[in-house]
Amino acid sequence: IAIIFIGTFFQQVVIVSNTTRKLEMALLEAALTLGAKKIQLLVRVVVPGILPALYRDQRILLGWAWTYLIVAELIGTSSGITWFITQQARYKNFDNVFAAIIMIGIIGLVTDLILAQLGKRIFPWEKAQGEG
Repeated sequence: IAIIFIGTFFQQVVIVSNTTRKLEMALLEAALTLGAKKIQLLVRVVVPGILPALYRDQRILLGWAWTYLIVAELIGTSSGITWFITQQARYKNFDNVFAAIIMIGIIGLVTDLILAQLGKRIFPWEKAQGEG
């Protein structure tokens, strides 16, 4: 857990700051003109404005977390899919090794596809905005 946290936390900080910088200044100026306080600006303008892009960024970070999970399992576990791959490779059962690697890829792909569909339902205006 610590490896996954350390591996993804700092990228997440950078990604959130970059995504926040991309928010249109006109939205902030309009909210300030209408008398929004700092907390209202954050809760009602900034967070809703960056949420769709932040959701996409989190999907990308999930891929990174998968990578760090595999790395973490390589370090010192006696169970898990990486341990299985290592054991099968040791006994030269490469068909099982390739099957396990393909399973990792399929799990990652299916997870990303599900999250993409969920994102389309949560943020339906993003699809319409991207098409125009």
